[in-house]
Amino acid sequence: MSSQVLSVQWSQLSELVAGTMGLHFPRERWGDLKRGLFGAAQEFGFEDAATCIDWLLSAPPTQAQLQVLASHLTVGETYFFREPQILEALSSSILPALIRSRRGREQRLRIWARLAAAAKRRIHWRLWCINCCPICRIGT
Repeated sequence: MSSQVLSVQWSQLSELVAGTMGLHFPRERWGDLKRGLFGAAQEFGFEDAATCIDWLLSAPPTQAQLQVLASHLTVGETYFFREPQILEALSSSILPALIRSRRGREQRLRIWARLAAAAKRRIHWRLWCINCCPICRIGT
């Protein structure tokens, strides 16, 4: 896809993506933003990335436009809860600090996780929560 996209356009697109989807693409991650935008531009029917950016910035994006962008800017699967180091950090540092900060005030800590349909993953998550915080009541 040949195109001369100006830095200001990448900056504006990055702000749009952050404001509408909560995805953060600072200058040092513009390579990822560019890759995603090039794929989205083709899906939108543009041969030129700069024209696609101008089109996206010309009006508030529709839900359909955001879905196409999200599909090109994100990955479809996460390994977040499969990484032992992340689970360890959550259980040894992050969650205990959150629990301590709420003592004497609201004692509720809600954790929302969108889990795969696989029952195995849901069971793994519940067991981890119980082991991490045995005084917690685990809901559905």
